[in-house]
Amino acid sequence: MSSADREPHWPFASAWDAALAAMGPATIFTLDPKGLLRADAERTREVGLENGALPNVGPGHYVAVDRATGVKMYLYVTHPVLAERQLRADAERVADGATARAIVAEQWARPAAV
Repeated sequence: MSSADREPHWPFASAWDAALAAMGPATIFTLDPKGLLRADAERTREVGLENGALPNVGPGHYVAVDRATGVKMYLYVTHPVLAERQLRADAERVADGATARAIVAEQWARPAAV
């Protein structure tokens, strides 16, 4: 599916999410069921409670791996501390969103038939 086929604010879920990413406080965005970036208030709050309010310094793309389950998740953050100080996951910065999405999708790919 191309970006033209998605909602009008792709890759964000809404105009509010896009504006928050561009000029709001530091925020974590995760993919919603449609594959769009949506502000993740719980994860943002969790890190914010430990590190205080952080300024928006621009985008960063990360793959976070949950320590308990090993599940990978794409994090789009507007301050690196939001990814680097996850309480239950280890995050690694990647070059861009496409790379992060590919790494995350890889875990759900079925093994080739033998």
